[in-house]
Amino acid sequence: MRSITLAQAALFAALAMALLIGFSVVDNATLIGNPLLWLGSIIPSIGWAGFYFVVYRSVYRSPSLAKAAAWITLAAVILEAVITYIRFQQSVAYWTPFGSAMSWSGWAFRLGWMVFLTSFALSPDNARTRQLALALAIVLAPSTLCAAFAAFNSWTGLLVDDVPRQAVWRVLITPAIRTIFWLSQILFLWTAWGNPDRRDSV
Repeated sequence: MRSITLAQAALFAALAMALLIGFSVVDNATLIGNPLLWLGSIIPSIGWAGFYFVVYRSVYRSPSLAKAAAWITLAAVILEAVITYIRFQQSVAYWTPFGSAMSWSGWAFRLGWMVFLTSFALSPDNARTRQLALALAIVLAPSTLCAAFAAFNSWTGLLVDDVPRQAVWRVLITPAIRTIFWLSQILFLWTAWGNPDRRDSV
């Protein structure tokens, strides 16, 4: 079986992030005029989608462009963290690409991605970058399993229980989108670690 390349995984992650952006806009339609929603969720997510797309297009052709995209995305992560902290102080509970804004794991994910993006921006193919990718993939795995389990339970609930039609978004579509998102992150990090096309020495 042919291995998935980093470019292919990045394309999947870009599409998953675009799906997540659409989900965020629909799920927060009543807050669409709130600048904090744009600064803390939509704009950083657009930055992530751009990063993955740039990696897809240029990681092998123009590594310098992929490195520049990593620096820009790092700035987007920092912006998202600042806005999330402000909303956290206002006791606003909401879900972000890093998980719940109220959970410690979300902040650990942000820190992990900041370290990985910094290393990726300095040298995408370095052994240290690949090791960070593997470590981050392992840390993200429980969130992926939780999202997949929620999606599975939602499907079971729709088949067995009498779920109101208006609840389909909450009990089925939401966990399904989150599952796709987490899986895309794991796949990208896994291929960044394995990276069958490019490896350099330690």
